[in-house]
Amino acid sequence: MPADDTNQALLDPELLLDRYGERIYRLARRMSNNDADAEDVMQNTLIKILRKADTYRGDSDPMGWIYRITMNEAREIHRKRKRRPAVSLDALPVDFDDTQHPTGISDFSKRPDKVAMAGEIEERIRAAIADLPDGYREAVVLHDLEGVPYAEAAKLMELTLGGFKTRLHRARLHLRQVLESFWSSHDAKASGRAAEGRGPDAGGTS
Repeated sequence: MPADDTNQALLDPELLLDRYGERIYRLARRMSNNDADAEDVMQNTLIKILRKADTYRGDSDPMGWIYRITMNEAREIHRKRKRRPAVSLDALPVDFDDTQHPTGISDFSKRPDKVAMAGEIEERIRAAIADLPDGYREAVVLHDLEGVPYAEAAKLMELTLGGFKTRLHRARLHLRQVLESFWSSHDAKASGRAAEGRGPDAGGTS
């Protein structure tokens, strides 16, 4: 779209909300613990965009600029709400294959109970993403959820491409550990219920 049209959209509250509101809220929700925080992030982001619209000097599509503002506002809300210290991911190992893509991510898609547990899995993953440290959370949301390419996401986060991939891989490893813990707990509970159902005489008669 023409640059003048873009600038007008950034200056007009109704145009801004109509053109970019859905994407702003989606990003805000994925970086927040709940709907209320996402709404606060969105409101703060819209206000910040309207205040800074005349300083925008980018391409005709300002989504990169908008992403950056949204991430900063989400980070600020997250810091205000956070009650627990963020887990450190710096010690997680990072290995890359021959194409420089991170390796070692577990595939849970073949579990027969995956579909039945989809809602609970999504809730656990969403909470785990929200609990990631600043920088790691943004990496997952930008690339894995929003589909922003590696190079563009690295630029948005002011990281080298290798630095972004390392951060993303460590975040994925942490989320994998969350899933593994979830499945271990789920399987243990299922085994316990099955044992209770069999009763003490399930192994045979004397």
